[in-house]
Amino acid sequence: MSYLTVPEAVLAAAERFGNRPALLSEAGTETFSELAGRVTGVAEALRDAGLVAGERVLLVAENSAATVHAWLGAIHAGAVPAAVNPGLTEVELGHLAADLQPRLVIHDGGSAGSTARLDLPAQALEGLDYAMGKVQPHRPDPMSAAAVVYTSGTTSRPKGVMVRHAAYTESGQSFPGWIGLGPQERLWACLPLFHINAQAYSLMSALMHGYGLVISQRFHASTFWEEARGLEVTAVNVIGAMLTFLARQPEETGRVSPLRTIYAAPAPAPDERRALENRFRVRITGGYGMSENTFGCAESPTSRDKAGSIGRPRQPASGAFRNELRIVTESGAEAASGEPGELRFRNPVMTPGYWNAEDVTAQTLVGGWLHTGDAGYRDSDGDVFLVGRLKDMIRRRGENISPAEIEEALLSHPAVAAAAVFGVPSEVTEEEVVAAVVLSPGASADQDELRTFARQRLAAFKVPTAIVFKDSLPMTATMRVARDALRAEYLRSDSPPTTP
Repeated sequence: MSYLTVPEAVLAAAERFGNRPALLSEAGTETFSELAGRVTGVAEALRDAGLVAGERVLLVAENSAATVHAWLGAIHAGAVPAAVNPGLTEVELGHLAADLQPRLVIHDGGSAGSTARLDLPAQALEGLDYAMGKVQPHRPDPMSAAAVVYTSGTTSRPKGVMVRHAAYTESGQSFPGWIGLGPQERLWACLPLFHINAQAYSLMSALMHGYGLVISQRFHASTFWEEARGLEVTAVNVIGAMLTFLARQPEETGRVSPLRTIYAAPAPAPDERRALENRFRVRITGGYGMSENTFGCAESPTSRDKAGSIGRPRQPASGAFRNELRIVTESGAEAASGEPGELRFRNPVMTPGYWNAEDVTAQTLVGGWLHTGDAGYRDSDGDVFLVGRLKDMIRRRGENISPAEIEEALLSHPAVAAAAVFGVPSEVTEEEVVAAVVLSPGASADQDELRTFARQRLAAFKVPTAIVFKDSLPMTATMRVARDALRAEYLRSDSPPTTP
C-alpha cells in the first residue's frame, strides 16, 4: 500500500474537484484549484526565503484561510510546521520555540506582540506571496512527520507530537465513514487549527472528499445556530464542554438549520444525547482520538446507548492496516472483560514519537504499542469504555476511583450544570476526593445537599470529601477541563480536605 502525503492530497484535490468550493471564510470563497495555487505560492515564498526540507516552522495564528495556506504551504515546501495557540504568552512561546528550534516564525497581526522577542526570523501572514505558485512539492516518505502538534499542558510544558503524512491522509479518507457523512457535505471548522481534530478530521476530510470547509475564528455558543444557518454547514466537530454550552442556550435556539451531524468527543450520556438530538434535530456521534493516534475509537452498532462507551477501534477506509487495541492492567496482563486498565494502541500511522523528547517517546512507545495513559475497559460486546486518565484516577482507602463516575452522579442533580472531580493529598489516607461544581443559572444547592445526593448514588468511598462552587471551570485551549489548575487552586486555598 502506497500512502498519500499531504502535498499529494492537496494537488489531487485540485485535479479531482477543481472549481468546487474548498475554503469559505471571511476572506471569501476559494476553489480547490485556487487553494492548491495559494499553497504552492506560499511554498515558493518560503523556499525563496531560504527554508529547506526538514526545517521547522512555528505558526502562531488565529483560524483563517491564510492560516490553512501557511500550514499546508510549509508542508508543501518540505518543512515541518507546528501551529500553536496564538493566545500563548511570550514566555510560553519562548519555551515552544526553544523546543522546536524553528527556522522561521509565521504569525498573524494579533500575535505579533507575543512573537516579537523570540529572536527568530519572522514572517507575517499578510506578507506571504499568495500569487498562484506551481512549485512541485517536496516528496517525503509518507511515514515521516508532516507536522508537530503540541499537546496542551497545565503543570508541565506541552510535548510536540510528530504526526505522519499517512496519519493525516488516512484519517481524512476515513473520518466521514466513522461518523456517517455522505458524498456532499459542508464541514465547519470552529475548533482551532492548532488542534489535531481540525487538522486531521476537518481539513483533511475536505481535501480527501471534496467537501467545502467553512473556517471560523472560534466557537461562540450564543451565535452558533445563527452561524450554522447562515454558513449552510451540514457537519461540525465539537469537543469537551461545547455541547454543554449549546444546551444552555434558550430553548427555541437551533430549530431550523442545515446542520445534521455533530461529532462530539466525548459524546454526552445517552439520555442527554437523545434530548439534544431531538431539540436540535441533529445526529450526535461520538468517538475517541488523540494527537498521537487519530485512529482511536468510533461508535459501534451496540455502543451508542451505553454511557461512557467510546465504541471500538477505528479502522481505515483503505483497509491498508489494522488499528489494534489492548487494555492492560497494572501487572501487565491483558484485562478481562469489565476490568479496567490502560488503553494501548498499535498501527503503522500513529506517531513515531515526540519532538526533541526521546525519554518521553521511550516511555510512551514500548514494543510498538502506544501507551495512552487513558484508563478504560471492554464489555462483553467488545465495546470500550473510557473512565479517565490514569494520572487522574484517585486512590482512596485502597480503592481506585474514576472521576468521571462521580461527575456523572453529580451532573444528574437538577441544579448542577458542570462538575469536575480531582484528588488531593490526604494526611490520613492516600487521597481525598474534591468536586468543583458550577450550578445552573437560578439554581441553588449547598455542599451538604450535593454530598447527600451523591451518597445515594455512589459507594461511601467515592463521595466527595469537599465540594467547591465555581462560576465556571477552567478550560484548556482544546476545551477540556483543566483539572490540574483546579487542584492547584484548591490546595492554595484555606480549606484543605479532612476525612469525613
